[in-house]
Amino acid sequence: MNKKDHVSTLLKTLHSAEKLIGKEAEKQVMIEKAVNLRLMCDYVVSCSYGDIVLIICMIHDYIKMLDEIREDDIQYQAYYRQVFNRMADRLSEQIGYNYEAAVEKCRKKMEKEESSNDVGEEAMALTVKRSIQEHKKKEQMRKEREKREEKYESD
Repeated sequence: MNKKDHVSTLLKTLHSAEKLIGKEAEKQVMIEKAVNLRLMCDYVVSCSYGDIVLIICMIHDYIKMLDEIREDDIQYQAYYRQVFNRMADRLSEQIGYNYEAAVEKCRKKMEKEESSNDVGEEAMALTVKRSIQEHKKKEQMRKEREKREEKYESD
């Protein structure tokens, strides 16, 4: 999969995640005990559920991209990859979001859309056959109408 296709898939996943969360996206999630070490004070940060879901998706997508780019980077593989995964898992667990299930649902939806767009040879053959039958039927009806008109004119 090239980078453009990969990015396109990532954006579709994010778009699907946003649709799935619907009304939940506007609910606020409180992030407590965010400590500013420089000022030594606590903060409570408020963020919407939808924003947290997008952050989780972006972390997982970032990990996938880094896996492709940094497959031979020992420091990334040994440390940062695990840090990013733990962060995404912790956020997912706290809001009850299953990234893998959402990706699978999105993948199935995309496959369904692709398969419904592919008419297939048999369907095309049936369509052509039907159109030929309809054309013959119309032609037959036209000939019968002409015969009736000729008969009507001769009477």
